[in-house]
Amino acid sequence: MSRDLVIHVTHHEEAGCAVLTVEGDIDRNTSPLLREAVRGLVSGGNVRIVLDVAEITFCDSNGLRTFLSGMALTFDAGGWLRLAGAQGHFERLLRMTDLYSFFSIDADVVGSLKYASDGGPQASG
Repeated sequence: MSRDLVIHVTHHEEAGCAVLTVEGDIDRNTSPLLREAVRGLVSGGNVRIVLDVAEITFCDSNGLRTFLSGMALTFDAGGWLRLAGAQGHFERLLRMTDLYSFFSIDADVVGSLKYASDGGPQASG
């Protein structure tokens, strides 16, 4: 049984980034929701994005493509995308596909916010 995808957005003005908390399954049916959430943030000028992935219960190849396209979208806009809290199934998937070292990954959201606050690349604009 599939677990519905839930996405929460929190803006962290002091760190100059937005945090997208993603919970549930990311597959061909739900990945468009995540893609649109990232696209909406970037089009609104939020190009420094932390994806809190600690509560992802499943991710297929459609989900991986969504993460990759989100990273490309933020980079193209002069920003960045970081993953926070990769663990369990999702961490294993990233490692098996050799994508773990491709993404910037922090242990948790606090670590990602520290990166952003401590001078992570600023968006040009």
